[in-house]
Amino acid sequence: MKSIEINVPRNLIKKFYPHPEAYGDGNYVVDLINDMYTDVFYREEGDFVSITNDEKLISYLRKNQVQPRDYFFRNGVFSFRNLKDYDNSTIEEWKKIFPKIFKIELKAGHGLPSLFMFCFYWIEIGIIKVKENSATIEVFENELIDKINIDRFLDMLKNMESTH
Repeated sequence: MKSIEINVPRNLIKKFYPHPEAYGDGNYVVDLINDMYTDVFYREEGDFVSITNDEKLISYLRKNQVQPRDYFFRNGVFSFRNLKDYDNSTIEEWKKIFPKIFKIELKAGHGLPSLFMFCFYWIEIGIIKVKENSATIEVFENELIDKINIDRFLDMLKNMESTH
């Protein structure tokens, strides 16, 4: 069978891993919720694609095309979304990990909720807790984001105006 490009919706991905080969940013190997795995490539539209000829994988993905997750803010590769019930298993796994913690001051009128997911390339990598005009960022998926992107993100967040 010839390889095809097929959407891999975020909701079907259980875990992300850095890609073992250097293809550039936004490329990962993933475990799917059905315990299959594949490599994926980031798409700005809010999901991922895989180029595969695996008939079982193609059949599974075609039968399970679900709606993308809702994000209330996006700036390039960074996005925010509210916590949902499906995040409970991720948060339980994160309780076993000591996060990198960053604290910053925010501009007045930032309009951010008190607790939300921090995503990089649509991947949940941490939680942001906001209290008045300061934020605590807890990054759990450290292998998926480098220091340069963390610094870019912190600068963006410090200078953020209202998200609404």
